[in-house]
Parts: sequence; structure tokens; C-alpha cells
Amino acid sequence: MECKAIVIDLDGTVYHGDNIIDDADKVIALLAKSYKVLFLTNNSTRSRADYIDKLERFGISCSKYQVITSGYASAKYIKQKYGDSRVYVIGENGLKKELVEQDIQLCEEDCNIVLVGLDNEFSYSKMAKALTFILAGAAFIATNNDPFLITTEQVKPGAGALVASIERASGTKAIVTGKPSTFICDLLVNELKVAPEEILMVGDRLDTDIQIGINGAMKTALVLTGATKMCELEQSSISPDYIVKSISEIPTILDKNHRA
Repeated sequence: MECKAIVIDLDGTVYHGDNIIDDADKVIALLAKSYKVLFLTNNSTRSRADYIDKLERFGISCSKYQVITSGYASAKYIKQKYGDSRVYVIGENGLKKELVEQDIQLCEEDCNIVLVGLDNEFSYSKMAKALTFILAGAAFIATNNDPFLITTEQVKPGAGALVASIERASGTKAIVTGKPSTFICDLLVNELKVAPEEILMVGDRLDTDIQIGINGAMKTALVLTGATKMCELEQSSISPDYIVKSISEIPTILDKNHRA
């Protein structure tokens, strides 16, 4: 079936920190002329508005409705599944902004939901507070399970490392709302309003970007500019439809398929 929409991961696919990858701005501008484009990230530290500002600094224009973050997905999930609730957040301002935008109450006591995202100020006291709420019956939700982040300076622990510590302490598995969950997959399909098989998912991680595409019956393209290296690909059971050096090769793939 013909491709009508492209979902693009950000860090490791479009940019590394403050450095754009292989003329990604020009590639995305070209793709946007023929396809619906949506950006999808598991990083909850920024709000959708923050990502729009960052993309604009790279010369990439988009609206809030073209950006889905794991923080936004968590906020939508909580609103849909729990309605009025009190949420203890381990996470940064971007995540909190998305919750407030959905009229979700943040709290430090008597909380019935614990939400964990990446938090650069994560501490033992935060873990202990989360544990207390979960053992008292609070729902345990994670923005994502990414074990690490690749930055321009070094590899750093991801939200999944924080989530794992609280899972171990509480004996409770977190509900994950980010990639590759069914919830965020349904969210992006509903936003794009096209059939899943008409979507190409482009990203640098096998276990999130490619897996969500496979789970959602989309076409998938792995870029080798981020977390996944060719040697890891050869050892993995997750198989993308396409493997490219960078996002710059995506228009060529689509053009070939269109002519086929």
C-alpha cells in the first residue's frame, strides 16, 4: 500500500543534542510536501511546545499536533483511564506541563498515581516517596522504559533505569505509555488519520522505534545515526523493513517504492 505518512523519532534520528544530522531539516521539508509528518519521542523532559521551539531552531517548522512525546502520551492515558486523579511526578518540567495542560492535579501527598519519567534530580528520597504511594495502592505509570540516552557528551541513564529501581523496590511492574506501547501507537494513528500500513516509522532504536512500527503494522526504517549499530542489528530478532545510514536516504526509499 502507498505510504501517506511518516513518523520520525527525534534524538539520534533528526539531531544529536544541539547538532542536526545530515541535513535533516532539508529532508523533512521535502518529505512534508508529499506526506503527513509527525514527530515521536520517548523523551519526556520537554513539552511539545519546547520541542517545537527546538525544531524551529534547526529550521524545521511544525505544529503542536505534529509532536507526540511520551509525557503527552502519559497525560492522555491518565486523563482517559483515571479521570480526576492526584499524580506524584518523578520527572522534569516538560512532563509536568503536559499534565497541567490536561487539567491533571500534581501532588506530594495522598497521591493515587505515581508517574515516572527521566529526572536529572532523581534521588533516594523521591524513590522512597514513590514506593510509599505504590505500596498504598497508587497506580504506577512510566513514560518509557529506555535504559539509556546518548548525548553529545556521554551515555547517560534513561527513564527506564529509574523505573526499574522503583519496580524492584515495590515488586510492581509499571504501565508504560511511551514507545513501543499500544497506547502511544493508537495515539499517533488517530492523529494522522491514515491506516497503519500507510505509515513509515523512522528511528534509531530497535526496541522502541522499530518495535512500535512492527507492533502497529507499519513499515519501518532504521537509521544508523543513533543508538543501534550494525553489529547489534545482526544479533537482534527485531527486523526493520529498511536500514539506512541516515534520514537523508528516506526520500530515495519512498521514491523507489512509489515507482515499484
